[in-house]
Amino acid sequence: MCTNSGGNTDRLPSLFDSIGPIMTGPSSSHTAGMVRIGRMCRQLIGGAPDTIDLYFYGALSMTYKGHASDSGVVAGLLGQLEDSPGIKTALQTAKAQGIPVVVHRYPDDTSHSPATVDTELTRNGERYRIVGLTIGGGEIQMSEVDGFPVELHGSEDGVLFSTSKAYTAAELSAAVGATFQSCVSTVKDGVYFHTAISDKSLSEDAMAKLKLLASKVYPLAGLWNFKLVNAEPIVNSFDELLARAKASSIPAVAEEFEAQRSGVTREWIRKKTLEAWKTMKASVVAGLGKNNLVAGFMPGDDGAKLMKLVNEGKNLSGPIVGTAVARAIGVMEANGSMCCVCASPTAGSCGVIPGCLLTSAEQLHSSEDQIIDALLVAAMTGVLIAKRAPVSGALGGCQSEIGVASAMAAAGLVQLAGGTPLQCCEAMALALKNILGLICDPVAGPVEIPCIKRNAIGVGNAYVAADMALAGIRSVIPPDEVVDALINTQQLLPRELRGTLVGGLASTKTARQLKDVWYKRMEEMG
Repeated sequence: MCTNSGGNTDRLPSLFDSIGPIMTGPSSSHTAGMVRIGRMCRQLIGGAPDTIDLYFYGALSMTYKGHASDSGVVAGLLGQLEDSPGIKTALQTAKAQGIPVVVHRYPDDTSHSPATVDTELTRNGERYRIVGLTIGGGEIQMSEVDGFPVELHGSEDGVLFSTSKAYTAAELSAAVGATFQSCVSTVKDGVYFHTAISDKSLSEDAMAKLKLLASKVYPLAGLWNFKLVNAEPIVNSFDELLARAKASSIPAVAEEFEAQRSGVTREWIRKKTLEAWKTMKASVVAGLGKNNLVAGFMPGDDGAKLMKLVNEGKNLSGPIVGTAVARAIGVMEANGSMCCVCASPTAGSCGVIPGCLLTSAEQLHSSEDQIIDALLVAAMTGVLIAKRAPVSGALGGCQSEIGVASAMAAAGLVQLAGGTPLQCCEAMALALKNILGLICDPVAGPVEIPCIKRNAIGVGNAYVAADMALAGIRSVIPPDEVVDALINTQQLLPRELRGTLVGGLASTKTARQLKDVWYKRMEEMG
């Protein structure tokens, strides 16, 4: 059995963690993930806070403005969703509502994950301290509530509560008249802090009964319309995927996987995949519209410039790759302008899959169902990687974002071209191993340099890998072992090359000058 980078097999992403979330840019981890953390905090304290203090650590303490991380958390606390255009103005909205927001920065702190946000909130005279972190692609983990450890990911229903005695799930169910699947507690200073998980949110009556037993109660309800209902996957690896696909196809296995994981129907899965596709197409249009104003230093029209060259027949890479690259750059420029995109698997790599699949779908005259199948193959590829390895530049370098996106796109392209399941998996392996070691070295902070243009190599690499796989060329290192190699490379990659604004391009003279300009601008923004 394959193990993940943490040595276990517990993590089971959804297909829509790989092609999703649909979100407002620029960062799936540090914008959309922060919105989700804010939404979780709002839920746990019972509504909008009266005051907000945010604590950022390490690199994020200096890049949070470029990622709109503070705006993201506040937007979530105000009840906004990941794709809300109001994220951009959430700080002004909070101010207008009389909610003070104070940001505390600790750039030299190495004791916390750089993806952590620590919140101090007040509501109706009560004070709360809630800690969350993003783990890539918009996924989150809430790690602490008022000094007690928790592990919540946003999909859970139930309740957290404190009492002077421990309760089992059966005892709690009997006491409040609700059914709980589990109830675990941690004790500190005579206080028992419980995490009680149910299959649905508690009724008002059950909550009222619980408040008579508990000294403090924190409501818990899933943030989105699907959740993990079965943690036992139908496939754990690419070998198992291929074995199961022999009787059907990878899209069919992907549908079966999600149906079991999330308790949803095939029709629901295909409809949600189509929603992701429509968002991708819209982001291509927005990206090539020449009206983008990115947050930092880029003009926002490089995609349009390349598209013009391609349309004039003057580019060297031909109309297919040239168009796909232009579209990918445009989508990333739209993302940097805080437009709506579909993270795939992250916002920092959100141009690769739409650039590739839209361009080749036009070339091949693909039907809507064929495009959905290709996206399902890409998503299943992403799941089998992400269940074992982080898809975050801060955790594993840009190989984890552009590299994984390129592998997903390559597999999707092969499916679109009528390739076999084996060829889809070989395309994944060929693409991913070509980008092993790609570092995360953002300049100054915004998701722009080199993120925007780095999507181009993801596109080119995906086409090369897809063509090789369709020709019958195979990776000598099998697909699952290529993922092993990704995990190994992630673990060996030094902190300086994982989004900390220290190594690679960030170390250059020009980058340091841009960093000074950005930090000055950030101070002016407050």
